[in-house]
Amino acid sequence: MAYSIIPDFSEVPLKQHYPAMEASTPTPEAEYDYKTCFNNGFDAWAKVLDGTGSSFAPFNAQMSEFAMGYMGVNAKHFFTNPELFVNGCLHASAELGFDTPDLIWDVYDIECEANGGDMSWFDELSPAINNTRPLIKTEKDLAKLTPPDPEKDGRMPFVKDVLQLFHEKTGRQPTIRFCGPLTCVSQYMQFEQMILQMNENPDFVHKVFKYVVEEVQAPYVNMLFKAFPEAGTNGSDAIGSLPFISEEILDEFSIPNILRLRELTGQNPKLQVDNWWGDSFSENTEKFWEKKKRVTPRYLKVQDPDLYQVGAVKAREWATENDSPLVFGVDNHVLQEGPEEEITRRVHEYFEVGTSGKAGDKFALYLCNLSSETPFEHAKMALDAIRSWRAGDRPYEGEIRSGGEYESLARSGEKGRWMGIGEAVADRATLEAEAKEGKKQIFSDIYTSVMEYRDDDCAALCQDALDAGETCADILDEGLIAAMDTIGDLFASGEIFVPEMLISARAMKAGLEVLRPIMTANEEPPKGKVLMATVQGDLHDIGKNLVCMMLEGAGFEIVDLGVNTDPKDIIKQAEDVGADVVGLSALLTTSMPFMRKTVNAFREEGKDFPIICGGAPVTRDFAEEIGAFGYADNAAEAVTICKGIVADKLQEANQ
Repeated sequence: MAYSIIPDFSEVPLKQHYPAMEASTPTPEAEYDYKTCFNNGFDAWAKVLDGTGSSFAPFNAQMSEFAMGYMGVNAKHFFTNPELFVNGCLHASAELGFDTPDLIWDVYDIECEANGGDMSWFDELSPAINNTRPLIKTEKDLAKLTPPDPEKDGRMPFVKDVLQLFHEKTGRQPTIRFCGPLTCVSQYMQFEQMILQMNENPDFVHKVFKYVVEEVQAPYVNMLFKAFPEAGTNGSDAIGSLPFISEEILDEFSIPNILRLRELTGQNPKLQVDNWWGDSFSENTEKFWEKKKRVTPRYLKVQDPDLYQVGAVKAREWATENDSPLVFGVDNHVLQEGPEEEITRRVHEYFEVGTSGKAGDKFALYLCNLSSETPFEHAKMALDAIRSWRAGDRPYEGEIRSGGEYESLARSGEKGRWMGIGEAVADRATLEAEAKEGKKQIFSDIYTSVMEYRDDDCAALCQDALDAGETCADILDEGLIAAMDTIGDLFASGEIFVPEMLISARAMKAGLEVLRPIMTANEEPPKGKVLMATVQGDLHDIGKNLVCMMLEGAGFEIVDLGVNTDPKDIIKQAEDVGADVVGLSALLTTSMPFMRKTVNAFREEGKDFPIICGGAPVTRDFAEEIGAFGYADNAAEAVTICKGIVADKLQEANQ
């Protein structure tokens, strides 16, 4: 059937070439009996999750994009045609020997899209909400929205058709997928604005949650429950994870709204949200797991990179002590980047630890996102590792590397951590005392106003400093930049998270707005000019925007090209503005090839701009491999690198 608000893709070629799948040989003509070939896996998962225990530990994988690539189908058709989607996922799962198929469409988009959210469609990637034009900015925007009809709006009917086809072809109840409330609200409001409004106007944000949960999500999920009363559910809530949010936000906005959605769907105990990460960032891991169990009562799920950091043994012991079934998730970065030894080690260790002890029969493994960019050979390595472990071929038996000092071979130098967050080098009080030591009182006060997120005070203090005869340069260096340097250090040490960075950057900007007219009139040059862009195929801008804020706080002029940026546009703008540095960001492993493509485009055009790269899936090794000038783990490191590049340029110019 045709779905409302969906573009017409009838002229788009059905078939697509996916280089990552070159080694695969799918056989579409092969016939599989989907009502029998997954039975053992379905039964094992059911026994794990209901606590009766399974004779073997089952696994599944988030793999719809992988199935799309394996079958060679264009994404625009795959994510709008239920037959293509279901048949592709079932066929790839059966042919490659998955225990069960796991149908996960672009879950984060469905509710917002049905309400009129702006979608971006790609040939090779899952579609995504383009929330650079959010649905809700003000109370007036919220009042104008009309709840979608889940039977006809957007792709809500597509989801129902997918579940129906799955049920018909497998004879099994499907899993109802929905977007976790906090991530869903971030799609409606845009993440940064949601966080800032939580600080400025929490009552308004609570109203948005009430609308989304009660008038959009509950009718949608209830429509699906009516069609499939015995179905399980799973909410996807990546943005509702540490360090994107704090535990205070989790407690005030996320958990209560998940529980409210459960209440509105008949207190169904199967309604759950299980994919939070951030375990390694929590103040108390065990208490964080208790919070996870509130929203996913049937089992505990811990996934990489947090699992590798916290340790599989610790998670196994807690689950056993609390009589909870357990699911471990293997890092999508490991699955995409390898090497083979790391894939095998990780799979074997998690099976060994997960199945150990008296509750070892209540364990399952999850492969976190096989994507269209996951090399077919690596997917096969993971499947071969599972088979070899089950067959008793266990070369790494007894070698427990997670939770210790062993580096992940897939994330060299990071020991499993991500976003550049590591151990604290000094506490907050020490860092603040050192930063304020020897400063004039007015600069110390400006510094403190940023550290305490006081926008109005920061602006007033900057004006006081100007009235007292201080220069813009000194106010920047001694007050605003010094504060943002400390904020960067605190984030890099894990003492503050993304929300605190956003709120402090807003205070810094309030002061900067006071200085800007004078700096312009005096023609005071910036410390340098940085062009920033999220690469083609990626609509995420959280990390990029944090870097922009930190660079602006450090005195740089920022030219922000936004998201999903074509390499040609990046090259042209870099030339037009005379950028000192070009910064490229990616949040998705699937968009990393476009980062390579962009760096190559600069090289092919003979444009010698220093390019730095960063983002959650990006590593130092990857940046070096594609020929980037530098790599930044986090926003603070990006500032340091840019300062170094500009300093080197000045030194060369003065020689």
